[in-house]
Amino acid sequence: MKGMGPRYERETIINFNEADETASIWTASESVYRQMMKRGYQPREDGERHAVFEMVKRDIKLPRPKRKASPEQAARLREARSSRQGLAGIEADGANGANKGLAKG
Repeated sequence: MKGMGPRYERETIINFNEADETASIWTASESVYRQMMKRGYQPREDGERHAVFEMVKRDIKLPRPKRKASPEQAARLREARSSRQGLAGIEADGANGANKGLAKG
């Protein structure tokens, strides 16, 4: 397969349903084609401008949506971050002071 045509037409379509155990991946993208081949998948159909792969559905990893923090959670996070930054400065000064005190004693 050779990626041909405008870049916006080089799409990849992943198709699966709940009844089947396999997914079909149709691609006109040369980079997706190379990635699939590198991972050991062989195309079921390999045309001049596209390829079709099949894989087990459980191997497909979809991005998970980010959870949005409630205003209360966001406030607690900000407070924890600011207190950690303040403690880091104190601990650094305390450690330096302790080391200097031990060196003198």
